[in-house]
Amino acid sequence: MTPQSAPRRPMPNGSSNAGPVGWTLIIVLGLIGSIIMSWFIGVVIEMAGCYSIWADNCMGHSRDLVAEDLNYIAAAPRSILFPDTVAVANWLIGWVAWPYQHLQIEQVYNHYQAVDLTQLKGIRKALAAITKDGSRLLLISQYVLQDTMLRFAIAVFAAPAFVLACLLGAVDGLVRRDLRKWGGGRESSFVYHNAKRATTWSCVAGFTLYLAWPFGGFNPAYMVLIFTVLVAFSLSTALASFKKYL
Repeated sequence: MTPQSAPRRPMPNGSSNAGPVGWTLIIVLGLIGSIIMSWFIGVVIEMAGCYSIWADNCMGHSRDLVAEDLNYIAAAPRSILFPDTVAVANWLIGWVAWPYQHLQIEQVYNHYQAVDLTQLKGIRKALAAITKDGSRLLLISQYVLQDTMLRFAIAVFAAPAFVLACLLGAVDGLVRRDLRKWGGGRESSFVYHNAKRATTWSCVAGFTLYLAWPFGGFNPAYMVLIFTVLVAFSLSTALASFKKYL
């Protein structure tokens, strides 16, 4: 009679067993999710601003943000990863605008902007109002998506500095962990788990917030620097407070 094998316990976290391919998919899907969420938040903010803060410059506000980020990219025309950042930015803008141009969204919006809705009645007036508002929403979504992709490109351009800061934070944290280990320091799972959570928040929420930031006049390099420092500090704290003995 052969003994029955013990049933396997399910892992509490499926991502902990993910290999290189699994982690690559997680990161890629996370980036796509952050871009889509930032795009959606940006469109909502722009539409709300059209009826409140920048009512006099509804379409111009989102268009100005695109021009502003292009100027920031033009101020740093080279990066370690890309020899011509301006060409990459223009390619992204054209790629985003391609479906909108083929649907002639801007022409439809300009046409209904010139239409006097007070001269129309009944269903024609309702359809004209819906088409006008819908084309404006689509045009705003185009500018917001262009701005989101430009900011994503800026984050990619700054990726070497971000990785270097994370490596610095990791080395600092591991050194402090060894000092605590050999110096008889106390364990603190509370500090470790909160620092780990702060690292994830700084990477995900900070990246999404940066992409969806609705106001201009703020150099994106400063925002990238702020969240890079936060990630490096929280990563250093998490590794420094990691348990001394595995």
